[in-house]
Amino acid sequence: MKNKHLLILFLATAALGLLARRFPWFRAHVFQTDLIAVDTASVTQISVFQPGEPELLLERTEGGWAAAQEMRAVTVAPEHIAPVLAALSSIRSLRIVKTAMPDTLGFSGKKRVQVVVLKEGDLLEQFEIGDEILENGQPATFIRLNRHEGVYLVESHLRGIFSKNLDDFRENTIARFDPSTVRAVALERPDSMPVFFQKNDSTGYWETPGKVAFPNDSVQIWLNLFTRLNGSPYADHFDESRARETLDSRITLYLATSDSLVFSVFYVKPPDLPEELPLSKIKTLPLYVLHSSQNAANYFAPPDTALLRRICRGAIPTDTGKRTVSGKTPNAQ
Repeated sequence: MKNKHLLILFLATAALGLLARRFPWFRAHVFQTDLIAVDTASVTQISVFQPGEPELLLERTEGGWAAAQEMRAVTVAPEHIAPVLAALSSIRSLRIVKTAMPDTLGFSGKKRVQVVVLKEGDLLEQFEIGDEILENGQPATFIRLNRHEGVYLVESHLRGIFSKNLDDFRENTIARFDPSTVRAVALERPDSMPVFFQKNDSTGYWETPGKVAFPNDSVQIWLNLFTRLNGSPYADHFDESRARETLDSRITLYLATSDSLVFSVFYVKPPDLPEELPLSKIKTLPLYVLHSSQNAANYFAPPDTALLRRICRGAIPTDTGKRTVSGKTPNAQ
């Protein structure tokens, strides 16, 4: 090959490389590439806009990531923010999509998800997420970048990663403990005397200060009920300033392996509901609200009120399950 031909081939290759660097629409035609590649270490804010939903703001703080929506904010666990950051670091294009009707690909106002990525207020990336499909048997998603025209098909399904609301970043675990590590229990109600009982390791029974004892099996069955409260819906409209007057009962579990756990149950009668709530919302609000010291940032509304009453009032077995430390039943003559 003559030197002239080599020079022409070199110049053509260089031109292709320059176009691929300057114009994402061109390189998408030529080969797969990182259409979006954000340095996530520099990202400070991520805003997500979904149809019919208020803005979800993810923000980096000194203590980690936080999520905010409708005047409420929660801490975001690292495992929850990780998929979002991983997606932003590498969204690879499969091909450019030529279409005159982008709405048919999921970009209508009723369906598209908009994502805005900022660094200290400066725009790093902005794009819209459309429909998800399978391309050659592999998950793929249509996206549209705001910095230039064009719709792209990219690797992976992205809607589930970014279509979040505040509840997706909240921890809805109410009770997480090993019942075998509980060594003592305190039950308190505003209208009665507190009840306290603890496990006697030498006898295997649970005893009150009055030396009335309960079988360990009965107490363990009761302690296992607490985990059934996990996954309860949030009670965001509970008025914390009324906690003292609406308190129905409080249960404290003293653990051998960690600090004590406190579960507070509130009975919210209709007059205590916020006045600004519409009637339709009031009809759906629960009568009982639960707070756990293991999840201090949230209040919950367990839908199974029978379970909640059993936990609050069913800790002490009936007389047939009791005995005195001497081995006689409490009423024995």
